[in-house]
Amino acid sequence: MSSLRNIVITGFMGSGKTTVAENLAQRLGREFVDMDKVIEARAGAPIHQIFAERGEASFREMERTLALELALRRGLVVATGGGALIADDVREMLMQQCNVYCLAVNKAELGARLANSPQRPLAAGWSALYDARKPIYARIPRQIVTAGKSVDMIAGEIAALERGALYVKTPAGGYLIRIEAGILSRIGREAESLGLDRQVAVITNETIAPLYGELLTEQLPNAQMIVVPDGEAHKTLATVSQIYDSLLEMGADRNTVIVALGGGVIGDTAGFVAATYMRGIPLVQVPTTLLSMVDSSVGGKVGVDLPQGKNLIGAFKQPRAVLIDTEVLATLPPLQWRCGMAEVIKHGLIALPGLLDADLWGKERAEQLVRQAVQVKIDVVEIDPYEQGIRAHLNLGHTFGHAIEKVTGYAVPHGEAVAIGIVRAAQLSRNLGFITDAVLARIQKIFWQIGLPTDIAVDRERWYAAMATDKKWQAGESRLIVLKRIGQAAVVRGLSKDDIMAVL
Repeated sequence: MSSLRNIVITGFMGSGKTTVAENLAQRLGREFVDMDKVIEARAGAPIHQIFAERGEASFREMERTLALELALRRGLVVATGGGALIADDVREMLMQQCNVYCLAVNKAELGARLANSPQRPLAAGWSALYDARKPIYARIPRQIVTAGKSVDMIAGEIAALERGALYVKTPAGGYLIRIEAGILSRIGREAESLGLDRQVAVITNETIAPLYGELLTEQLPNAQMIVVPDGEAHKTLATVSQIYDSLLEMGADRNTVIVALGGGVIGDTAGFVAATYMRGIPLVQVPTTLLSMVDSSVGGKVGVDLPQGKNLIGAFKQPRAVLIDTEVLATLPPLQWRCGMAEVIKHGLIALPGLLDADLWGKERAEQLVRQAVQVKIDVVEIDPYEQGIRAHLNLGHTFGHAIEKVTGYAVPHGEAVAIGIVRAAQLSRNLGFITDAVLARIQKIFWQIGLPTDIAVDRERWYAAMATDKKWQAGESRLIVLKRIGQAAVVRGLSKDDIMAVL
């Protein structure tokens, strides 16, 4: 008997449970079980007849009995009926014994499907039933949003989750983060399940285009590459306008998918284009630097810079998926690896101290390092998707760092600026009495070990003035992130200029 946990696909009537589950079973080479078909075979009658002649209570008891039987088996893909997991005890039992996925379908889409399904015994009152069951379905943690996705895409998402992909829940649904070595080299074989079998615009820069852009574009059936200059200096509205022109030239419409292939600058810029072109088109993030893998590609923040400050023009645009190929880190220059490590250390300082373990910092453990750091970002953005609260903790050191970038004309790389900024935030935390001199010294030592700077010679007044234009400043009042201790951050507001100048 297989030792694999059963996969159970559930959801409201008409959500596509049977079709998705059958597709998934074929993909995974598992036995497929349609609970409704089993019940019909045992009862010798179709579902609507069982309801009519024996009543719903009798049918639910058959469902309960079958669910208990299936829970004792292994290696199955099971499609349930719409009401099979409404009972608390059945749902909790299956969630303990199996991997349960709920297909989340919006009401408008369901209405169109159910209009042609008069044989469903509960179809007549489906709208009220949907409202009643929605909060019950919401108790199932693994929610798969189906809007705009083919059966192949939905089954592909579930298969990826079974292989260890991460999932980010958002207000509008959610998306996958696949962290797999070599995924770029086989993306063509998965184009349909990734939703990349349609028109695709691969947006990348001059450095990445010959390394990975051509490889990616050639694998996809209908893809074109848009190449922009490399570097933060080109993260501007002028570049956005250039990309708009290229999209129009290729005839891109609202079904065209933008693939952002590159580091944080490409992810932010291409993401902003995806958020605004024709009022929004699908986006897939494919980060190629450690920094963009663990930070900017996750969470939906996109935007560009103005001369007055960084990321002052932006939006929230959740990707359809994030594809992280850790093999590309082999070609990452040492400076870019160190810069990415600044964000990894930040995640360790605010939430996961295990990331401060130097044994994790080598490229040979890249997949584990990235997975742990990304999980920190996921945990935060799920709680606070629009940066109304705890998500601000991810900005530890960033107000200091962004100001360094501005006053130096972006001559200092982002990761180095963030490292210096984090040390300044740690010094401020020490001055406010939150952490000790020993903790501050430990933080400085960590950055030295990695090879990142912790100080810079810039004019203090210009540094402070640049901080005061940061978008996180509110109504002229300072708003900075400090450390209460390693593993816990906090927001402090209204610090005086003297308090801040003391650490510049």
